[in-house]
Amino acid sequence: MKLLSKPNLAILGGNKVIGINQGAHFNWPKITDEIEELVIDQLHASISIYDRSSIFEAFECEFARLHNRKYALLTNSGTSAIHSMFDALNISPGDEVVCPVYTFHATISPLISLGGVPIFADVDPYGSMSLEDLVKKVGPRTRAVIVTHMWGYPCRDIEKIALFCKERDLYLLEDCSHAHGARTNTGRIVGSFGDAAAWSLQGQKTITGGEGGIVLSDRRSIYNQALLLGHYNKRPKQEIDVSDPLYKFYLTGKGQKLRAHPLAIKIAYHQLGILPTILQGRDSNAQRFRQLISEIEFLSDIMQDGSSPSWYAFGMLFDESKSNGVTRFEFCEMLHHEGLSEVDIPGSTGLLNELPLFTEPNELFPTLFGGKLPRQRDFKNALSFKDRFIKMPVWAFTDEAEIVEKYLIGFEKVCRAILEDRNFGQNLRNWRKET
Repeated sequence: MKLLSKPNLAILGGNKVIGINQGAHFNWPKITDEIEELVIDQLHASISIYDRSSIFEAFECEFARLHNRKYALLTNSGTSAIHSMFDALNISPGDEVVCPVYTFHATISPLISLGGVPIFADVDPYGSMSLEDLVKKVGPRTRAVIVTHMWGYPCRDIEKIALFCKERDLYLLEDCSHAHGARTNTGRIVGSFGDAAAWSLQGQKTITGGEGGIVLSDRRSIYNQALLLGHYNKRPKQEIDVSDPLYKFYLTGKGQKLRAHPLAIKIAYHQLGILPTILQGRDSNAQRFRQLISEIEFLSDIMQDGSSPSWYAFGMLFDESKSNGVTRFEFCEMLHHEGLSEVDIPGSTGLLNELPLFTEPNELFPTLFGGKLPRQRDFKNALSFKDRFIKMPVWAFTDEAEIVEKYLIGFEKVCRAILEDRNFGQNLRNWRKET
């Protein structure tokens, strides 16, 4: 078969959309002069806060107000915040928690250190926990359910899941680490559905201090338990009522310290203050990419109509049956050659059911687990989602308009080349051999 003329793609020697001198494509958070001044101010004010005062009090109050929750507690990481939620439920060895099989491991890994057993539920075609499979996985030892608002997209069935948990007298926890400020298609903010919810304030997160986390709840009992897990002395003494049976532990807490760092929270507080601007800017750019891929038959959107993601990442699903012979990996490679280096197939996020921590926890925690846990299988939707998913960051600010335009141009250039040749995949491989 005679090959068609080579398209002007960088993977075939053509000109790149983005040259090597463009610099970093996505910097988050933006370290501005204002942030530098705020950090210096905090350095002179305090670099260690023992109670609920100063920047800790300001951040917790504002974050709780945003989500209409009563209690907020900062931690040193999102993982610690999730650990605090599990610990506050008094999870005992053998207690089960149903969780999505597709998520980052920290959604459920802290449970293992308490002897709890994760029961994995499949996801829907868009990567959110499947209500249908959740119902099947609840058993007599189920204590709680935890959902993830993955990649900043609200869990599609969160309202139905919340109702189900209430009817079955199960605790509901939310991992909102990716989803600061995201709202469902009914307008309700994520983190306001469960008995407790946790966020990460780490590195690339929308509200970030570099490291940190926060847990919210309306239950005083959960708050007090979380407080004693991560604090001792001044703060528990300040906040736990003297009539509470737990008050006598104020000096020691539970023997751990999970306090956040004031410098990190000072940065995060600034991010919280500009959250509406961040979300508005991201949404504007995300809608442009949504419009573009709506015209590309081998790419599909995962956003639920009417919802408002935080756009921690822009996610799309790749359909190899419609891509004229191009694989998902080849598609990403083509984009990378054009200089679109932020396009990514996730490596550390996937299905959890085969990870050693969840199948052989007895090797790390022999006093909690008498042996291996049964392997859990048959997660067809999650496997399909993982094998099709592609993501990239979403830019928020007006001074990033140039890089956004180039990513749009690069996507359209590659996609149009693929769609114009029904044998493109094989031709691409032949052209590359010739080159």
